[in-house]
Amino acid sequence: MPRYVPKTYNNKRILRILIFALISIVVLSITLFLVIFFVLDQYVVDGQLVISLLEDTYTTPTPTPLPPLD
Repeated sequence: MPRYVPKTYNNKRILRILIFALISIVVLSITLFLVIFFVLDQYVVDGQLVISLLEDTYTTPTPTPLPPLD
């Protein structure tokens, strides 16, 4: 009578790992999108994204005249 040996390496384990990884990536990307969407919602003014760190508010300082050389 032959001894029963389970097919350990023939159980489509790789396919399950790939499907699990794909589902995990999709769920993480949707979660990241929603978090970014709601965090950046406070910076939306009239349909435009306004972030104070990204605005160009730097003004060139006016040079002060040098005192005359006497």
